[in-house]
Amino acid sequence: MEKSWSNRKGEEPEGVSLYNLDQWKSFKAIVEAMAAMDERERLGLQEKCRPYLCFREELDLFHKGHVEAHCTGACYEKGVSACCGFESIFTFFADQVVNVLFSSPEELAFLLATLRKPNTTRRCVYLGPAGCLWKVRPISCAMFFCDDVKQNFLQADPVLEREWKEMQREEKAFTWPDRQVLFDDLEKCFLARSVDSPFMYFHKSPGLLRVKAQARKSQAEKGEPFAEVTSRSTAK
Repeated sequence: MEKSWSNRKGEEPEGVSLYNLDQWKSFKAIVEAMAAMDERERLGLQEKCRPYLCFREELDLFHKGHVEAHCTGACYEKGVSACCGFESIFTFFADQVVNVLFSSPEELAFLLATLRKPNTTRRCVYLGPAGCLWKVRPISCAMFFCDDVKQNFLQADPVLEREWKEMQREEKAFTWPDRQVLFDDLEKCFLARSVDSPFMYFHKSPGLLRVKAQARKSQAEKGEPFAEVTSRSTAK
């Protein structure tokens, strides 16, 4: 079966960067694969992602409660944001799947239409007038804090620093494949549907493949299964 990442040439954006094109193709392949699923399958995927969304809500509350006001005044309003100041951002395939699962058709249509246009801003293609175009931002963006925030907020307050380290630990429960994790599982789900994408790092990155192989070997030697990580969000 032909893999759906290879979209028909006539539909592809023209005159855009390779980054825009690859992002568009990957999103389009996910949308097409989900359109072929029945409602039970789509609801099952959403339910599988619920613990991750709980974690993301906690992360958003942490950001809003401690650093959002500083970030807005120091960077965003002055147009010097290190967060969104790059033309391309790092995304996992699973980031895209989660975003498609929980976005409205209108939100997805606008995002795909944006990727079809050349990005002349020298800033992130997904940064719109009202902020990020993603319904659920990529985890690399949500977890990013500049050196100023780290030094003057996180490291300056021991309680805040401990809370942030716990957030980093919880993130790994979904994204670090030393055990069975959501981001790896979502790739498997779409690979089984003949979807391919350059952003499937859990099946393409030598580093992450090595982490998985070493973890499986270690747990096999201990007689343990390659089990799902437990986090506070998963336990809810």
